[in-house]
Amino acid sequence: MPHRTPASPTRVSYQPIGRRCNAVEQRLLCALRRVADPTTRDDAVALLGGLGLDADGIGAFTTLVPLLRTGPAPIELLQPGSPFIGATELDLLACVRRLSQWRHPRPRAHHDGDATVALRDQLAQCAQAARQADLGLRLTTLSPVGLRLLDPAAWVRG
Repeated sequence: MPHRTPASPTRVSYQPIGRRCNAVEQRLLCALRRVADPTTRDDAVALLGGLGLDADGIGAFTTLVPLLRTGPAPIELLQPGSPFIGATELDLLACVRRLSQWRHPRPRAHHDGDATVALRDQLAQCAQAARQADLGLRLTTLSPVGLRLLDPAAWVRG
């Protein structure tokens, strides 16, 4: 169950994943949810490769997962196999999608602290991988968590 802090959204909502996500987004989330568990990590890597990600792209997404719970805008992944998607998981997909539309997104150093800069840097790498693999992520609205991650003052758009 996601925890709530002053930095987290005031609401926690879950929706059926099939209504909110296309097949690619569902497979990407399934892979990300499996990355953290050593027993399902190989399955996660295979799923990411099946989406058309190269080795660098797979590495970007697997490195992202441990960083998701850091900083002032934590993103909670639901358990593998869950038929639902959480609001912060939607934010994650939306952030990767929006950043993939920028040419060379780079986080500004020392804007919000090292943990958030590391998370933003990894999101930028995932966005580049998503663009190269042409993942076909859809654009969705962002909650306050997602808006904090994409704060224009925190990014250099090149």
